[in-house]
Amino acid sequence: MTIRHYKIKSVVTAFIPLLFIVTEVNAQIGLGVQNPTNPVEIKTDAGKVIIDKTGKVGVLLANPKVAIDLRGGSNGSVAIGNTDKTASQAGAGALRYVASPAIGVKGYLEFSDGTNWVSFYPKGKPRIVVMAKKITQDTYVFESATPSEIGTKSGIVQRRSSYLTNWTEVLDSDSGVPTTNFTPATGEFIAPRDGVYFATFTFALQPSQVNTGGNNQTEAIWEVRSPAGIITQRVKTNNGYASDTGASPNVVPVGSACTVSVYLNKGDKLRPFTWITVGFDGTISQFDISGSGGYNALTIVEQ
Repeated sequence: MTIRHYKIKSVVTAFIPLLFIVTEVNAQIGLGVQNPTNPVEIKTDAGKVIIDKTGKVGVLLANPKVAIDLRGGSNGSVAIGNTDKTASQAGAGALRYVASPAIGVKGYLEFSDGTNWVSFYPKGKPRIVVMAKKITQDTYVFESATPSEIGTKSGIVQRRSSYLTNWTEVLDSDSGVPTTNFTPATGEFIAPRDGVYFATFTFALQPSQVNTGGNNQTEAIWEVRSPAGIITQRVKTNNGYASDTGASPNVVPVGSACTVSVYLNKGDKLRPFTWITVGFDGTISQFDISGSGGYNALTIVEQ
């Protein structure tokens, strides 16, 4: 038993230096290649993948020019996946692919500048566009009213805050792809992402006589609410009118418009409403919906 153990130990001891000798002599590794000329050469059905003496990788390419060179054939593409790492964790110069069906471009690349992920959009910056017109008399009284007055009305109630409801949607798009950021029934827009939004809406009432008081005015108002429904901003436009237009048929068109640029956080709600006090006959004023609602329209565009 002792003699056998001694012989095996001798063979192992003799073999270890031989490994070092082989490694030093044959510095190239070839897989499917008998006489590699590069440190690493791998034979594939399409051609060779090599690592040259400078550490560059060439795929189907004998002389790579950059760290990884894929320009050796017509199918020399590279695939990049997503990552949950922050830009700082990934490091400056890292790339990732973001599959985002929520925006019109569907997917895009981002690179890390060491602090933030910076997006590259092949079709330009994603842009929300909403367009709608109003050809109904529907409003919803919600403020400055008694409990019995709150609710859906036909027309605008004097001295009451009223949302403009039941719009006809013309366009609700994210970079050309249809979306549902705007709800025509309520007139409410919900921001799908943080950003600055340009918004404008107009309304006009059926021409009538303005015959009472000196405090005639119409207000077009954009309201911003948080996702929790808290009012964070209101922007108003006030139009005044003469106190007395005289007897019939001296009627005048009455209306207003409001244009804003507002910063919305994701989930914020943007909605138009009106408040009027005009000396018309009666307490409810009707929209002028002639011309297919051309006087009553809204547009929201992401900047």
